[in-house]
Amino acid sequence: MWQCVAALIGCMASVSIVQAADSTEAEPVAEVRGFASPKSLLNHFMKSMHEGDLDAAMTCMDLETIPPGVRSEIGERFTLELALVLERLQCAEMPDATKEDLFTVASTGAGEIVLRCRTGRGNERLWQFSSETIELMPRIFRSVMVLPPMAGSLMMQEGGPIVNAVQWRAPEIAVWLEMPMWLKHHIGGFEMYQWIGLAMIAMVSWVVSQIVGIPLRKILHRIAGRSGMGNDNLWQMPIHKSARAASWMVALKAAEWMVLLLALPLATLDNVLVGIKIVNLVLFTILGLTLIDFAGTWIRQADRAAAGQRAMDDLLVASGVRIAKIILVIVVVIWVVSILGAQSSVNRLLAGLGIGGIAFALALQEPLKNFFSSLVLAADRPFGVGDTLSFEGVKGKVEHVGFRTTILRTKLNTRLVVPNTTLVSTKLDTHGGNALKEFNVVLPIAFQADDSALQTLRVRVVDLLNKEPGVQQDSIEVGIVTLGVHGIEFGAKARFAKGAKPLWSVFGELNMQVLAIAKQLGLPLQTFALRSDGVGHTGP
Repeated sequence: MWQCVAALIGCMASVSIVQAADSTEAEPVAEVRGFASPKSLLNHFMKSMHEGDLDAAMTCMDLETIPPGVRSEIGERFTLELALVLERLQCAEMPDATKEDLFTVASTGAGEIVLRCRTGRGNERLWQFSSETIELMPRIFRSVMVLPPMAGSLMMQEGGPIVNAVQWRAPEIAVWLEMPMWLKHHIGGFEMYQWIGLAMIAMVSWVVSQIVGIPLRKILHRIAGRSGMGNDNLWQMPIHKSARAASWMVALKAAEWMVLLLALPLATLDNVLVGIKIVNLVLFTILGLTLIDFAGTWIRQADRAAAGQRAMDDLLVASGVRIAKIILVIVVVIWVVSILGAQSSVNRLLAGLGIGGIAFALALQEPLKNFFSSLVLAADRPFGVGDTLSFEGVKGKVEHVGFRTTILRTKLNTRLVVPNTTLVSTKLDTHGGNALKEFNVVLPIAFQADDSALQTLRVRVVDLLNKEPGVQQDSIEVGIVTLGVHGIEFGAKARFAKGAKPLWSVFGELNMQVLAIAKQLGLPLQTFALRSDGVGHTGP
């Protein structure tokens, strides 16, 4: 599991580097948004704020420098801040058209509010509040909020400021406005209340993780207990990891909301929010990987069938666990990309994988074929561990079924490694560990044997076989097989199931007892040998 987490962290580091590289590239023309003139831009912004539509108002702002994963939260805050600032400043006359690429709406001691013209589809000129203005907005906001709203401000209407109707979308503004002045003094780049707030968030997050973690562990223990495996030490570590990851995910989600209340500087807020989201994704990955292992272990333990059957199920479960982990990591990496905004690099990566994937598949053609063949074997279960396989002149007992090969133990006690593709594509003769085996004995008896003695021999051999444990009653066949050139061939057949005693030992004892009965009855047993001149000779 930790290898997958390490791979995820490496992917996130790579994506962050790619994002930095993407920021230096020209933005695709198709993604440029804005309005045809400065006047239409400001009118749309004011109209949207009057209607309480922050999402529409955010389209007037260039938020491309803010990571996509936190753009909505930060954008709402800056939209409200800009609205509160504009109702306190004397704005310049908005032209319907201008050939310049920059237009200054208003100036303050902390910076200027500037509109920037960018090129969109069809080379049209589109206007937005510039990204530089967005970055300066916290400083401008703090310097301008000491001023009262201007008379006849566009942000005012009957019943009071429209900003109050939508301020709940960015409560950090209300927190800052209500904060005493002595808590707004700057210390080390932050205001005093922000330092206090960060310390409280850390403490509250820890408390939330403990409050959530304790009942969550109890719930998971109860679920495991109902499955009959709650006291198994094998479950303690997955339960502990799952509960800890889930509780800290809840705590960090609460911390993410509380951090927004502090109205941190943009650069810091970007890093903090993105960091919290990525740490939450890492915890989500750990939780997902743990739950996948949890489910795999539960399936393995729930299957209490025969050993050979479980071995094939274990192979199928292991394959499913690996595939599920790979899918989870891929989903999380794509999620991280959506937060960081390295979309163009991902598109290039996917295009490269389209070509590289072909070369990769060709280079690993045989291992991949064997891997998918192992999945076929696990799903179809044509044999299990302990079964005997016969194919293409090869015979051996299955010792292990892996992802690439199957290992057989031959009669010479050698290990035969067979690719799984061979077992899938060839005809197999399988004998399970509980397969029946046949006992077969033939006695050569001379023609002058007494008929009553032959009949007695048949009765006693049938009785002998019937008393033997493991014999299939309907399989017993005893009597004269044929009349040969050299005498009578008397045979006995029966099928036996595997028991506590090895069948080779059982068959040996039966042979000795059948022979002893024939001798007791005085039956003349025949022998056949070759003389030195090569002519066959028979005799009692």
